[in-house]
Amino acid sequence: MNTEFEVAEALKQIALDEEIKAYILQHPPLYHSLLQAALRFIGGETLAQCAETAKSVNQQGTAVTIDYMGESTRDTGMAEQATQEFLGVIQTIVDRNLDSSVSLDLSHIGMVIDTELGYKNACILAKAAHDVGLEMMISMEGIDRTSLILEIHQRLCETFDNVGITLQAYLHRTPTDLENVLQLPGKIRLVKGAYAAPAHLAKFRGAELDKSYRQLMERLLMSGHPCSIATHDPALLDPVPLEFAHKFIQEQGIEQDTIEFEMLKGVTPERLQTMKNHGYRTRVYLPYGREWHLYLCNRLAEHPPNLYRAIADAAKYKYGR
Repeated sequence: MNTEFEVAEALKQIALDEEIKAYILQHPPLYHSLLQAALRFIGGETLAQCAETAKSVNQQGTAVTIDYMGESTRDTGMAEQATQEFLGVIQTIVDRNLDSSVSLDLSHIGMVIDTELGYKNACILAKAAHDVGLEMMISMEGIDRTSLILEIHQRLCETFDNVGITLQAYLHRTPTDLENVLQLPGKIRLVKGAYAAPAHLAKFRGAELDKSYRQLMERLLMSGHPCSIATHDPALLDPVPLEFAHKFIQEQGIEQDTIEFEMLKGVTPERLQTMKNHGYRTRVYLPYGREWHLYLCNRLAEHPPNLYRAIADAAKYKYGR
């Protein structure tokens, strides 16, 4: 087992540790130092800051999806507060005329407190988004929540046609999940998956996962279903020798109007620009808020050498260098 793999797995475990998250939030010097590392990947701490970042991205010809960061909410009042914040996100998108959808974790709005609470709040947000012509994307979480998230998504799709879902290619179950979700309305966002999971349920990063992602992507693209190919994989997107995804789409004669490519803020923007140059719709995932602990850890886990950059960003805040 190489060092980078061990670091990545450790970061995934740290990301899910709610005690560490609480400790960071309660200690301002640590919080503000690590925030400097997180800002490379997020739209800011507030909705106003995120809206400014979103407008800047839009001006470059790329859409965004805004997410108020947080998950595993254990308090009903906090779940209701998060729901109200998301309503604010929807209104801000309209008021600022942003080219944006809204993304969320169901556990942020009450799913782990009570399934019906999560479903009720999701309905409120789906309706608010639908009424103003916006798309709402449901993000995926840890493996222990996958089934419940897919069940709630299916229930939402019985009423709303603007609710999309995220699928994680590293899970062994995803080919079956994809076939089921293809029967429902709403965009399908295909990611590799960043959460810690046991080997009997998931593939580790490497050739096996790359192959699985490509197979799932091909099935999704061939289906004609609205989709978001959300990956930074250089084997799929690098301009040399040929972008695998673009080549496949061209060879199969697939219409581009239902396809978009989505990437994370601060991660390989040149690859997104390459796909934009080919005429595809492009989107940047733009989260904001104070609960960036899990998000930062997962971004570093995806590419452990980014730890060097994170340390430098944190030290620059502390020591001014």
